[in-house]
Amino acid sequence: MKVGIVSDIHANSDALSEVAAELKALGIETLLVAGDTVGYYYNINLVREILSQFEIYEVRGNHEDQILSEDESKWREYEEKYGSGLRRNRLDLEQAGLNYIRTLQHPISMKILNRKITIAHGSPRNVSEYLYQNSDEATWGEVLEIDTDILVLGHTHHQMIKKFNGKLIINPGSVGQNRSAKSIADWAILDLISMSVEFKSTRYRSEPLIAQCEKFDPGLEILTRHLT
Repeated sequence: MKVGIVSDIHANSDALSEVAAELKALGIETLLVAGDTVGYYYNINLVREILSQFEIYEVRGNHEDQILSEDESKWREYEEKYGSGLRRNRLDLEQAGLNYIRTLQHPISMKILNRKITIAHGSPRNVSEYLYQNSDEATWGEVLEIDTDILVLGHTHHQMIKKFNGKLIINPGSVGQNRSAKSIADWAILDLISMSVEFKSTRYRSEPLIAQCEKFDPGLEILTRHLT
């Protein structure tokens, strides 16, 4: 059995639609979603519609924490840095969509084919912690004091596979805002029988998204520098 792994979609439906087409062509029906479906960009309802076509296991990310915040000082700080996308996501989701986000937990664990899987955004202990391939062994040892076979992470926007203390650690990279290549959606496929991982990088047309950035958040380079 193979499952797809995605993270950090950030309301980029153009990228996710291309990934979903590949998943369907491969006959993959289950997705592990490692947080941050919202934020940065603008098409959250299309993202939720695409995700609804799969069986999903989804955790809360740090941008989900922000979208539920009622602290206007944090909102001002967020929007000065990242623009209006998250506020637009909040309005577009309406109450039903926000209620769904409120149900998301962090981390979550499940069994599929008798494999114990834990999904977190930053790390199991902190939604905003950054974990990289070269993070020190003491940190990895503390993080992996959990009963699991597979740990799926997001947050860094960089693909990673690592084995530590008998556990398989996977970060699929970012669908919505790749930090290593332009207009490329990064994701992964996990084979639960062979315990092998295939990283995928899917090209998508970013021109419609760039046009939205120029319309809603003109001149905010943090949104477009990863697209062009």
